[in-house]
Amino acid sequence: MDNLQVQEYLTQGAVLAGQGKHEEALAYYDKAEKENPMNIDVYLSKGIAYANLDRLDEAKEQFEKALKVNRTSGLAYFHLGSIALLQGNIALGFENYNKAIANGFDDAQVYYSIGLLHEEKGEIDMAIRNYSKAIMRDALRPDIRIRKARLLLQSNHIPEALQTLDETILTNPDVFEGYHLKFSILMQLKQYDKAEEVLKTAMDLFPKDPGFIIDKVTLFIEQKKVDEAFALLDELEKAEGTDDAVRRRIYMERAQIYATRDDVKSAITALEQAKALSEKAGEFDAEVIFLLANCHLSTEEYEKVLSYSRELLEKAGEGYNKETARYYEPLALKLLGRMDEALPKYKAAINEYRNQSLTAPGNLDAYLLRTMCLRDIGEYDKALELIDYVITLQSERAEPRLLRIAILEALGRNEEASEEAKIVNAMLPEELRKK
Repeated sequence: MDNLQVQEYLTQGAVLAGQGKHEEALAYYDKAEKENPMNIDVYLSKGIAYANLDRLDEAKEQFEKALKVNRTSGLAYFHLGSIALLQGNIALGFENYNKAIANGFDDAQVYYSIGLLHEEKGEIDMAIRNYSKAIMRDALRPDIRIRKARLLLQSNHIPEALQTLDETILTNPDVFEGYHLKFSILMQLKQYDKAEEVLKTAMDLFPKDPGFIIDKVTLFIEQKKVDEAFALLDELEKAEGTDDAVRRRIYMERAQIYATRDDVKSAITALEQAKALSEKAGEFDAEVIFLLANCHLSTEEYEKVLSYSRELLEKAGEGYNKETARYYEPLALKLLGRMDEALPKYKAAINEYRNQSLTAPGNLDAYLLRTMCLRDIGEYDKALELIDYVITLQSERAEPRLLRIAILEALGRNEEASEEAKIVNAMLPEELRKK
């Protein structure tokens, strides 16, 4: 047994793996195993190579061999946890990650992975807690802080999200996502002066980044500088190096500007240009299709709403666009006078939204969409019960209260609807409030 030879084979394999040549790396790991079948690094390296080749059963076998060499290898348990997740076994993933920690694997990645699991299950507080643990173990990883900030924002913990982003910018000033997300939050808070300061810092660091140029367009729109916004988009479109992906985003931004000016026809034209670029690239852009469905809903072109909704249900990945399309499909059918077709779609959507709420209790969008389905089929009492729950959870959001007003009015409870309208009015900026 030549340990130097084993190390050389492992090093040669690692160099090949670093170049993405995992199959070739395995040949050197096999040589290392022949030299010393009791070296745990051999099996860990082979397991990682097989995982990168998407040969998960073989990867799992190698990590199990590593545990036969050393039953207390936290790293082996960690990799087994990751394999379990890739194979869809979340419970086993949790179990192996916890074994990894119990056996001394105290790396940031294990806590980050556990956080991702909790996030997938809708357990936001537990996800944030594990991301915090990961940050404590590796303060220089920006991806963990960004993930934590997004969850804090989703949970409406705005000050904590901003603090996390400040820490991200301090520790990783060359990571653009920290600036972009902080800018977005400040825009939501209508703190436009602070947002402009963040954007200036970002554009000094990344002067040619199209994302920040588009952020500046957003700022111009909020500042009512629509002509400047259009001019900046024109400039970006003509700039050298602007590719179709950026051009597609330009068309979408133009559509948003047109929509704010109630020029829906121009918005649809811009979105169709964005759609054409997506199709040219052989891609399905769910966001563009969703916006088109919304525009056609406002112009009462319900056949198009129905067509786009079904396209989203067929092709879009999981997320808000697809789940809203699940509601838009029966809504379009109802508005087309095809209630016999709409009713089973509504009931199927209600069941799906209920299942989503049980799986991820923090997913309030599922409650809102389910409430709208119940309202549309006349089950007002159930709809009211559900929306009251949502408002109890997030009393500061106007959208659930607007839905509650519509339900109360449908029930003929106009005095209560009027009182609810007063609460919503008080939530608006002073210049938009009804006197």
